[in-house]
Amino acid sequence: MQAQPVFHMPAPTETADAYQAAQLLGKHLTETPEYQAFLQTLMQVNDDLTVEKISAQMRACQSALQWDRDVDQNAAELQRLELEMENLPLIQAYRQAEKAAVQLFRAVDEMISHAAGIPPFAPNAKRSGCSCGG
Repeated sequence: MQAQPVFHMPAPTETADAYQAAQLLGKHLTETPEYQAFLQTLMQVNDDLTVEKISAQMRACQSALQWDRDVDQNAAELQRLELEMENLPLIQAYRQAEKAAVQLFRAVDEMISHAAGIPPFAPNAKRSGCSCGG
């Protein structure tokens, strides 16, 4: 007969403390300059008329490509539009802010992983693709 694994079931107060700590960590992360800069540039991107115009043109090219219409012309135009978008100063600022926020989140993930002994921690918190909801 094989020995059954022993699982530690946290006491309700331990679970509550973990949830409170996670909520507090989330609150502190949203207050960091990196996250605030990311949100600010994201809102600016979402409100920018030039970004909106280029995005609409990109979607039109993508739609045409899906329907195999003027493939060479639409592929070239889509590539040109993507380059135009990435060269906008606002998009460059957004990419920098995004990079800084990702670096912050990765550093926090490393700290949690080290403390929990489950490297890397964050991928273990993602939902799986199964229908069990886990």
